[in-house]
Amino acid sequence: MRAMDYDEYLEQGETLASEGLVEEALSRFEQALEAAPENPEVIEAVGRALLNLRRLEEAEASFLDALELDPEWVAPRMGLAMVALARDEPFKIVHHLERAIEADSGYPDAYVELGRYYGFMGEPALAKATFERWTARLPEDADMLINAGLTLFDAADYAEALEFFEKAIEAAADEVQKCGARTFRANALDMLGRYAEAVAAYEEVIEGASEWWEAHANLGICHARNGDLEKAEAAFRRGLEDCPGSPEIRDELAAHLLALRKNLPEALRLSEEAVALGRDEIRHLMTLGEARLALEDEAGAAEAYDAVLALDPENPEAHLELGIINERRGELERAEEHFVESLKADPANPRALYSYASLYYTADDLEVAEEILERAVAADARYSPALSALASIQARRGEYGDALDYIEKAVEAGESDVEHFRSALEFAPLHADPRFRTLLSRMVGDRSNGQG
Repeated sequence: MRAMDYDEYLEQGETLASEGLVEEALSRFEQALEAAPENPEVIEAVGRALLNLRRLEEAEASFLDALELDPEWVAPRMGLAMVALARDEPFKIVHHLERAIEADSGYPDAYVELGRYYGFMGEPALAKATFERWTARLPEDADMLINAGLTLFDAADYAEALEFFEKAIEAAADEVQKCGARTFRANALDMLGRYAEAVAAYEEVIEGASEWWEAHANLGICHARNGDLEKAEAAFRRGLEDCPGSPEIRDELAAHLLALRKNLPEALRLSEEAVALGRDEIRHLMTLGEARLALEDEAGAAEAYDAVLALDPENPEAHLELGIINERRGELERAEEHFVESLKADPANPRALYSYASLYYTADDLEVAEEILERAVAADARYSPALSALASIQARRGEYGDALDYIEKAVEAGESDVEHFRSALEFAPLHADPRFRTLLSRMVGDRSNGQG
């Protein structure tokens, strides 16, 4: 039987990697390496597989070996930049991406990654300048213009994003690019508060390409953000008619119904269909979990969140929801494990901090609970559940003035659970206090206004 050449192993490895079978791909790349130990292309492929497996030290060594054999090749530089990104090493990220651009100024991915990194770091001016280094030479590159717009949009620089999207519309060479750029332009108009223009822009996309689910979904989101909930639902339902095979539209409509606590069985059906059509999409599984919880199916919700963790073991939202379910069941050790995992990935999430603090509050460890709740308020000064919990802690200590201060902050942040403050034993000594009664009245008034 003929032994395979290194390039055959390499091709097999690339195919396996494209299918997400990274361990198997690495095995093929290593076989290629045995056949061609000095080939930089093979060494770089090994590095990529190791990087995808989070074996960062080995990946870095492979990229350095490939670079030593071919100092002018851009791919090992990009690999080293991705290793630095995984380690959160800002200087090395920028250094390797700039060196990649020096090695091949015509390689667009280096500009995209560097621009995105600057945007992620809250440096929209540097991001814009990076993309313009490319578009100054190739002003008709619609993909790069769209990447620039999306980066600045994510950095909340909506005016600059709008300019890039408008340039992308002019430069777009095909309908897919054009529809994408027009939809992104409408998103930017919405975020700039230009509601009527945004709606018209979405409608223009839909008129020309009714099968473009992104326009339907974003039109519904735009209506909801601007308080027109009936139009939002109508937009999602029209999207479902025009894009009957879209799991995304089902997910958006289900999420909309769940937010309104409306037609919950329909929301569950839609979320189940979305998962069936797009099984490996984490967002659909999260919506399914929420729908099952809304219908008091904790076991089904936990199953959905477990499915998320099977796809993404560090997902902070799934860990948080499982922690809350475990706490409700009295499984406190499991709850704490999930809260800790959630906070590892998202340490400033006020809801996760509040949930974690509740374990200590229930165990009467008020000092630790207070410390965690203060972190929640530091992350979001208007997170009313944490403010209300801090009020409870102060009241249990007999510090009623401080408790009233926290209640007032909670009311200003939207707290409306007046029954909690009326019935909780720690607030009983305040029932005759004029300030306390005024704050309860404000809660009732705010709740009535919200329902109206």
